[in-house]
Amino acid sequence: MFKNKIDFYSTKQTLKQEETKEDIKKSVEEGNAIVEHFEHHLEELGKIIQNDAIENDNAMLNNWSVEVQLYRVLKIYLTYGVLRPSELINCLLTDCDCDDTTNYINVNTKQIVINNHKNDRNGKKVIDIDDKKLLGILRKGVGKYLITNQQGELYQSSSAFSTVFMRYFEYNAYDLRKVISSKCIQNGDVEEIKQLEHTQGHSLQVIMDHYNV
Repeated sequence: MFKNKIDFYSTKQTLKQEETKEDIKKSVEEGNAIVEHFEHHLEELGKIIQNDAIENDNAMLNNWSVEVQLYRVLKIYLTYGVLRPSELINCLLTDCDCDDTTNYINVNTKQIVINNHKNDRNGKKVIDIDDKKLLGILRKGVGKYLITNQQGELYQSSSAFSTVFMRYFEYNAYDLRKVISSKCIQNGDVEEIKQLEHTQGHSLQVIMDHYNV
């Protein structure tokens, strides 16, 4: 408990020091506009998938269409934080745990498990999923990968997926990563910040130096 209190006040003190950067940041309005842009796309993709379920008996879900894939990725980003594209391009959907060399989402334990990531020397990243709608769509893809190209194959690089992401959303994943980081810092919620550190694999200081812009 004592350690947690020290950590809490240390985080608060670091946030206080960050206030001096306010005059060199982009506007809050610009950041909010980017978030709203992505939220609008998420809503539109949800409607497309829902209409397809009614009109075409879930053809898009069954065929693992690019719209379904982008909906899932964007839902993860907006709900739990922006993981690096390199952590998701080979992420398997499964109903059991995999070995410690695989990135996967276990729909039964309701967890995203990232074993291979830039800071994997610090151990695997585990993110709990509590969004029922997202879990429902993920269950439809058990045995498949979270994202694949139009041929149903894994992307050869994170930049290849990033190109598709930007073509659909006009911003890249790192634009959203920066905005979500900035909003989280602005809110000043220590628990939320700790979750962001875990999801993005960066310390608070690194987030403030490079993502809180």
